[in-house]
Amino acid sequence: MPTMTIFSHGAAGPDLYFCADHGEAERVFALLTQSTDTAFRLLAFQVEDWNRDLSPWPAPPVFRDQAFAGEAGKTLAWLKENIDPAVERRCIGGYSLAGLFSLWAFYETGLFTGAASCSGSLWFPGWMDYAKSKSVPSRSALYLSLGEKEPKARNPQMAQVGACTEKQFALAQAQGLQTEFRWHPGGHFQEPEARMAAGFRWMLRVLNA
Repeated sequence: MPTMTIFSHGAAGPDLYFCADHGEAERVFALLTQSTDTAFRLLAFQVEDWNRDLSPWPAPPVFRDQAFAGEAGKTLAWLKENIDPAVERRCIGGYSLAGLFSLWAFYETGLFTGAASCSGSLWFPGWMDYAKSKSVPSRSALYLSLGEKEPKARNPQMAQVGACTEKQFALAQAQGLQTEFRWHPGGHFQEPEARMAAGFRWMLRVLNA
């Protein structure tokens, strides 16, 4: 069962749902509060097994024997039960496989005004076919980012992430989303908290526009 921790900055601001462990969420919250006066809540939720709980459908492993069980539907059902209906402006974000989950939840539910997928696992088999088949809420927004070295990954499946993210960016533009795609120095594991803070910071500006 996922767990949730809420970090508050001011009152009556947007809700930022963030799939991360407590320590990562605490660091992202600190970076955000240092760089914005905008009120917001960061609602960090943590799952037990990323490959199982964040993959939208089953897929074979890309590392060793760690297959993807495709049980994100259970995580999303839990999340929907824990969304505060009194808050109208909300987005969802995450890093790596959590970035894929966030984008999937954005497309799947219509409950989020935007999504921030940072170094998202958009190489996931079947992702682009799924995204092309979905519509999105009007006046919504999407933030994407990658490290410049990520398309050079040794794993051939994961090396597709650059092309897949560029296709996602083009699709989002065609779907009429307000969209940002940012490249960062380094590889997948360089400064993930700073990259997430940049995504949420952009999303706060959009949600408050």
